[in-house]
Amino acid sequence: MRRLNFGTIGIVGLGKIGCSIGQRLRQVGVAKTVLGFDQDESALRKALARGAVDETHVTLNHLADADMLILAVPPTSVLPCLIEADIFCKLNCVVTDTSSVKGQVVNWTEKYPLRFGLRFVGGHPMVDKPSRANADLFDKKPWVLTPSEGTDSSALHNVTALVTSLGARPLILSPEEHDRHAAILSHLPTALAGALAQLGNNLVYPEMADPTWKALTRAAHAEPSLWASLLRNNRDEVVSALEDLEFTLRQLRKAIQADQHEELMEFLETSRKAGSAWGA
Repeated sequence: MRRLNFGTIGIVGLGKIGCSIGQRLRQVGVAKTVLGFDQDESALRKALARGAVDETHVTLNHLADADMLILAVPPTSVLPCLIEADIFCKLNCVVTDTSSVKGQVVNWTEKYPLRFGLRFVGGHPMVDKPSRANADLFDKKPWVLTPSEGTDSSALHNVTALVTSLGARPLILSPEEHDRHAAILSHLPTALAGALAQLGNNLVYPEMADPTWKALTRAAHAEPSLWASLLRNNRDEVVSALEDLEFTLRQLRKAIQADQHEELMEFLETSRKAGSAWGA
């Protein structure tokens, strides 16, 4: 069986996700060279010390040797990185990202005249935010890939193989499917955690909070600027999910106000079955 080798791989953004990718790539030996890019020089030093990259650079003008490029940057940095990378990448470079909103990025790459446009494959590793970089971070975790109709098939094949080499399970979705799932399963719950936390903020006896409250509000500690950009960038799907939730909450309030036992039982039974189906 022929051993995988992706040639030279560039990673832009050497935070915990970027470093975890680099560590795994070098651990399994599927890259000839791993180049690391970050504007934070301390991040560059840490990436080298952790064995995540072979060499580091502050600017993207060293991308010419990269056969594949991974953008592990915050959502607001993806589009500027794509524009700058397009200047320096070789013509046949395959590009992917790790951001958690896909529709905006994929739609933009289809309209903006990037040289590697058809070789861009949107990606999103479904992992919890790690406390530190970890080569095993992606083991058996879903990694969503969101090709468009025009995506180059060989680029999709290469990115799928890359994701598999990182230990993850590739999951192919349309950008719209991804964003709908992300809105309901990630973005909206984080916003609701904040709403619940604010609801209880002025209570006199917070020590009465039971484990359910603590579990539901844990995500309220999310970093505000990051989550504000995620909610804005995925606003159509988040607003749609909010509308669906508002309808459900109105029905629940109506049943409670009218003291409707059967309706409440139906709501709770449906909720229990839904929770069981999700393994909750």
